[in-house]
Amino acid sequence: MASVPTELERRLIERIRRDGPITFRDFMQASLYDPELGYYNSERLKIGASGDYYTSSNVHPVFGAVLAKAMIDLTVEFRIDSPLTLVEIGAGTGRLAFDVLSAMHEEHPAVFDTATYIIVETSPCMINRQREKLEAFADHVQWRELDELEREPIVGVAFSNEFVDALPVHRIRLRSGEINEQYVTLLSDESTLGLDWGRPSTERLSDYSTRMRVALRETQIVEVNLDAIDWLARMSRAVSRGFLLTIDYGDIVQHLWSPDRRQGTLRSFHKHRLIDSPLDRIGEQDITASVNFTALIDYGRDFGFQLVSLERQTAFLIRMGLIDRIASEHSGTETLDDLNQRLAVKNLFVPGGISDNFQVLVQRR
Repeated sequence: MASVPTELERRLIERIRRDGPITFRDFMQASLYDPELGYYNSERLKIGASGDYYTSSNVHPVFGAVLAKAMIDLTVEFRIDSPLTLVEIGAGTGRLAFDVLSAMHEEHPAVFDTATYIIVETSPCMINRQREKLEAFADHVQWRELDELEREPIVGVAFSNEFVDALPVHRIRLRSGEINEQYVTLLSDESTLGLDWGRPSTERLSDYSTRMRVALRETQIVEVNLDAIDWLARMSRAVSRGFLLTIDYGDIVQHLWSPDRRQGTLRSFHKHRLIDSPLDRIGEQDITASVNFTALIDYGRDFGFQLVSLERQTAFLIRMGLIDRIASEHSGTETLDDLNQRLAVKNLFVPGGISDNFQVLVQRR
């Protein structure tokens, strides 16, 4: 039995009926970021037990504490002048910002006293949540547009946690030696969305594929995140000197574009369940694709970003002292709540835990 189309789906059907097929990238952009009906602009809670997915920052405050230490250590090691300026791209509910600032306040008070925490956020409903969550740190937090930072770049650290994987992607495949691009179109009944293939909408897709130096198999589908490259270019203008930290679900291109991944890495989520089709519940489910860290490193060099490190999030957290923090919090009289907290932290580094498929990329400019 066909589901009732959402309002955003009806609008997209009218758009395609009027203007013709749209690229999968434009469909994903509308599904996630339509100003009125997009998934990320709705008031519905998306993160946590009542939402559609978890992030590492939702598991335990220690994630923010470890990240705060890592960013401070980087500025000290590479002699970035104080006072410290941090920029978080896409701060979600504000939970990670709260944990980072709390750790700085408690463990690095001299740094905290003069620090500025800038949030770049496009969702009005998320900004409202962030303001409520960060009320205690109001003197240190600002909300800015990215174009403002491009005009007045910072010296410090810009970072994102599960931001790049939410950018809309193009989908391509190799067919008879040629690159095809996936489009969203109408089926024969003219009232149902479907997927089809056509000529690439931009030469950048072929250029990107060539630059990755991985031979695709016939009909193999892969994602190309040109928006991530455009975002890197903007970040290079927003950070005059300092670091860019990208924490996200993904891998190097050799793994993402391997022959055993013939359908790519695109996934949709609703209430913590993996959904078969991105064309379901349009505007009401998350759509994401794994981040190609090879592309971020390679294109990043074009924009003046030098590679400092790329490592699995598990290794990064352990290297930055996560195990020691767990040990220091253990006591022989711990309560059930204490035990639950410790088990939550372990989910950040045990095999099969939330960190297993995440990478931490540090680039310096």
